[in-house]
Amino acid sequence: MTANKNMQSRLSACLRTVAVILPFAAVGAASAAEPLSYFTWAGYDDPAFRKPFTDKYGASGVVYSFYSGTDEAYTKLSGGYTADVAHPCIHDIKKWQAAGLLKPIDPSKVAAWNDILPALRDASSVVIDGKHWMVPWEWGASSVIYRTDKVKPAGETYAILTDPAYKQRTALPDAFDEIYQLSAVLAGIKKPLALDEGDYAKVEEKMRALRDNARFIWTDPGQLEQAIASGEVDVAWGWPSSLASLKRQSIPVDFMLKPKEKLVTWECGIGILATAKAPEAEIYDFINALTAPESGKALVEKFAYGHSNAKALASVDPKLLAELGLDGDADAMIKGGNLLGPMPDAQRQRLVEMWSLIKAGG
Repeated sequence: MTANKNMQSRLSACLRTVAVILPFAAVGAASAAEPLSYFTWAGYDDPAFRKPFTDKYGASGVVYSFYSGTDEAYTKLSGGYTADVAHPCIHDIKKWQAAGLLKPIDPSKVAAWNDILPALRDASSVVIDGKHWMVPWEWGASSVIYRTDKVKPAGETYAILTDPAYKQRTALPDAFDEIYQLSAVLAGIKKPLALDEGDYAKVEEKMRALRDNARFIWTDPGQLEQAIASGEVDVAWGWPSSLASLKRQSIPVDFMLKPKEKLVTWECGIGILATAKAPEAEIYDFINALTAPESGKALVEKFAYGHSNAKALASVDPKLLAELGLDGDADAMIKGGNLLGPMPDAQRQRLVEMWSLIKAGG
């Protein structure tokens, strides 16, 4: 009898121990799940851009890997690199989709879908075969940044980058699509994404003029910002994020928002990769966190880029929007500029080879 009681007592104790351990084991299993993987540029791991996701999945709920440009990303993904989501731009979508790198977007799972700027959401380069292949996230214009204490342009024009007065005082990005679009608009080409044979020589001439005037070609915005701040260069092709960074340092700079050639505009966003292993619900939670108004407000204030959510733009200080040139009709600005986009493969390959040769000094 006593032996039975002792056995029952030990059994009860074991059961109580198991009851205590099991909840902790369950928590451990949940926290040990693979985090969502995001393939993007450096800097986009800012926690302010994903707070709703972090609130639900924790700070370790996403792991980041970085590339220097989307051409590099395409090469790595085509070579077998895997992730759940990536950060392509409008000129990448057709190429990535054709290569089988992307899954189509389900608009019904994107909470902010109806608030996304139509010019971004429904751009022909984003919608293929009746399906959306990217959720737009940020947009903006690339343009000329210049030191206002050293440069007094007679008017706003991209031709300042080829002006002999600033020889060895300019800088260009190592970003093919932007350099090409810049060269094409300087050459007066009306349809940069569909060249005629006679246009190639005009583009080559402008590419060489841009290179010959440049002190260096930058690969990191920080490199450009340091050169402008130190006085190494006075004029450069750059992004709004660099304008914002330099102004925070009290460097006297301005950004051409009304060039006679019209702005070179772009949009980038979130693509779901074909290799995605994370649960679909988790992926859309991440997308919804990035496209939430609070995330968009942080993007505008930190990077000086436009956000795809109209409600996010409406939440930003109007004075800041005006300073960044984002206070007008965003749809009109995007459509009215020289929007980057895909071009025929043969044209792109020929132009990439042209710029690579020129960039190398050929």
